Amino acid sequence: MCGRFSLHHPTDEIHERFNIERPLFLVEPRYNIAPTQPIAVVTAARELVGMRWGLIPRWSKDGKPFINARGETLAEKPSFRGAYAQRRVIVPVSGFYEWRHQGKLRVPLYIRLRDAVPFGVAAIWEPPGSPDGHPTLALITVAANELIQPLHERMPAILDRDDEARWLDPANEAASACLRSYPAEAMECFTVSSRVNGVKDDDAALIVPERQGLFG
Repeated sequence: MCGRFSLHHPTDEIHERFNIERPLFLVEPRYNIAPTQPIAVVTAARELVGMRWGLIPRWSKDGKPFINARGETLAEKPSFRGAYAQRRVIVPVSGFYEWRHQGKLRVPLYIRLRDAVPFGVAAIWEPPGSPDGHPTLALITVAANELIQPLHERMPAILDRDDEARWLDPANEAASACLRSYPAEAMECFTVSSRVNGVKDDDAALIVPERQGLFG
């Protein structure tokens, strides 16, 4: 599961990290990115473009968005198989949030790579269903690693850097091999402010550690 994330690294660092050749979307520091909002996306042409988070198939009648898509069934689900075969992209991420239940409380934790560098999450996208619409996307999820399992059974499909070009390549018919649980030892998590529970709050204080670890 991935329902909230951040992208706050400097623009130049993001462009360099993902080999961006045509920056077509302005990246501003965001600390509480939520579904239905526009997000930065890396295409196979190494363009940085904007898409709305929440994939809506063009044939959808109710317009219900899919925030996430399971990596194991991408090629089978009618909602995703066309996008998986033809429209694979990468979403740059600084870190993401998950929640631990403590009684009636939902305690937020921020999860990132140990070296605190930006990383890429596999995603698929759909063109807009109307001339005035926006392209939409879903983040891919895989089975949670040992760090995240106590919080949720799913985690974002973080791509190894060596796999990013293979994921983006539309000629690669074995792209699913790129979708693996990221090594737990390369990640860290810590409790952060409960203000992240409200989507209106979006500032750097949201990712300041309050306690280290899942149960600190």
